Amino acid sequence: MLKLNCLTLLLAGSMSFILPCETVHAEAGKCSVSSESGSIGTSPDLPRCSDLYPEYLYPESDSPWKIGFGLGYGERSNPLINSDVIPIYGIIQLSYFGEHLFFDNGDIGWFLSEGKDWSVNAIAGVGGERSFYSFLNDSSVGFNPGLTVSNGENSLEPPTEIPIAPGETDNALVVNPEAPDRDITVDGGLELLYTRGHSEFQIQLLTDISGQHHGQELWFSWARVHSRGKLEIVPSVGFNWKSSRAADYYYGVRDDEATIALPEYHVDSAVNVFARIGVKYTLNEHWKIISVLQYEKFDHTISDSPAVEDDHVKTAFLGLYYEF
Repeated sequence: MLKLNCLTLLLAGSMSFILPCETVHAEAGKCSVSSESGSIGTSPDLPRCSDLYPEYLYPESDSPWKIGFGLGYGERSNPLINSDVIPIYGIIQLSYFGEHLFFDNGDIGWFLSEGKDWSVNAIAGVGGERSFYSFLNDSSVGFNPGLTVSNGENSLEPPTEIPIAPGETDNALVVNPEAPDRDITVDGGLELLYTRGHSEFQIQLLTDISGQHHGQELWFSWARVHSRGKLEIVPSVGFNWKSSRAADYYYGVRDDEATIALPEYHVDSAVNVFARIGVKYTLNEHWKIISVLQYEKFDHTISDSPAVEDDHVKTAFLGLYYEF
């Protein structure tokens, strides 16, 4: 069984960003060279299995549960107009991989077909742009999957209006407009995982199953794992295609939302590209130091929207992680 073991960053309490995954096979290899006492035909010069395969690198059991948490600090830029940077305070992992069903940090799935180096799954999960619209973007604690707004600087309340003095025009009506509010979405579809040597490929074809925008997304990622002792470095690149309905829902401005400072705008289908590097250093069986850097470049049809201020999203995090 092939699966990807992922960690999810907490964006101010909102689970919204996935660190580079590590490929895990359900069948662990066995040590065939040993100098353990009682072994038949062994030599005292041979190393022990525990020396060749320490538990933190090659566990004897493969539990279906993966539970861990970590603390650290990082930031994710928010490309929407008049929005604050999103702080990242930690990571959480809560995953279960059964014989057919799996749960991975809020996403659920079903193994449809698999081979030695590949797996096809049916998956469903919350849409990835939810962190940009979460009221928790300006909060330091807590978790809430909804999108209730606060009264902070990053609130999604209607734009502030000021009285019009005699002789002034409507151009003074709106002060610091903000991006229109958006509801949470749930995407579902198919996923293909494939490994070849040290390379890992992940493809997802998703559609909106929550009925919010009825759009589609295609997500592709290629990563290459470089390991040296306790250090693992995983650079990756990829792209995310959004249909016009999906892109317009998140980054467009509808007619009933338009103002003088925020004119109506409709987004066409878009392709965003990204590059990422993840670093993990294993301290012992349970503790690891992890870090991630990512840069995502928006398609021009998204960056041209009056609701979008930046043409990119930058993410950085460094922290200490504990896995049970």
